[in-house]
Amino acid sequence: MVTMKKSILLALLATAVVGCTQADIDEARPSAEPEKMIYATIADQEMTRVELNNKKQTTWSTGDYIVRYGQDVHDVWEFAGITGDRSGSFKIYGAWSDLVDFDFKGKYYAFYPYDQYAGLGSFTNGDKAIFYNIPSTQNYHKNSYDPRSNVMHGIGSDASNFSFKNLMGYLRLSLTGDKRVESITLEGNNGEYLGGYRYLHIEDITINGWYSDVTTSLTLNCNGVQLTDIPTEFYFAIYPTTFSKGISIVVTFTDGTVFPRSTSKSIDIARNVIQPMATIDTGANIEWQTAIIKHQGTKVSTPWVYGYTSLSGYLYWGDDYMSDLNSTESYVYEDGLSEHTITIKAIGASAIEINDCTGITEIDLSNF
Repeated sequence: MVTMKKSILLALLATAVVGCTQADIDEARPSAEPEKMIYATIADQEMTRVELNNKKQTTWSTGDYIVRYGQDVHDVWEFAGITGDRSGSFKIYGAWSDLVDFDFKGKYYAFYPYDQYAGLGSFTNGDKAIFYNIPSTQNYHKNSYDPRSNVMHGIGSDASNFSFKNLMGYLRLSLTGDKRVESITLEGNNGEYLGGYRYLHIEDITINGWYSDVTTSLTLNCNGVQLTDIPTEFYFAIYPTTFSKGISIVVTFTDGTVFPRSTSKSIDIARNVIQPMATIDTGANIEWQTAIIKHQGTKVSTPWVYGYTSLSGYLYWGDDYMSDLNSTESYVYEDGLSEHTITIKAIGASAIEINDCTGITEIDLSNF
């Protein structure tokens, strides 16, 4: 459960913004109207997650919380729909005890994620700004970016219906190899800001800037993601910027070794767009031994691989799943197909043993 946090009182911004103020937040309190809901739609259609679906579009997820603010409201709402929805309902989670003393001229706004919300302020011309944090640390999510690293802002047609737009762009790294990734650190070669507090005009998202506590690197915590000869994708959520002199990355593996790589080519990160990078082979000198096994049926006896002390590798079952070598005695298919092609990728192997050949129709050891 998300806990309502105390506000961050931001100092005066020396240029455009007069200041940011926000009342202290009470602990979450139950709604007096538990049946009341608000509704939020992700308006950007051309791309992209809070979860990425198979069309590379952003969707809502269980555990998402948004801040609603505007004329006489300042509260937090919890997603009540189904993970994968692009439009969904939200139920009240909690509220600030004191309203922000601003005239919103009868308008309403919203912000995601609640965790990174920092408060409200005013420009010198009286226009309103929202303040939020972009963390310098993100967490790996398979085939997607960290949903808590994504930032979206919503404008309400009334107090109950909001249309959100992504504020972030996305960089996708694709890595191959044979090690496990502990973390990846990204930096711009021209010292571009990547993390810290930002301000945003609540009606015109093109008016924005960095505010305080800025950092020039992002770290993606991966906690041992296994690399294989099939590219594994890693996503960074980045506020739109141009890396004018390219980027540098450092991949740190769980064995303590590191793999640095840099490019001087200018890279543009645009709002709501995934920028892919060419696949990087972190184990360029690896010579894989490959065995192909064709099988019919729903259950197969696991091929056992023997070898030297350096033996390592993976077994691809032919149904989009894989496992480490010698990690299970058998495998049961649940995809409804009757035929599969099993691929063994190994390093330092000397022999393959199959205890039960039931269902096996062909074995190809020509590249083993």
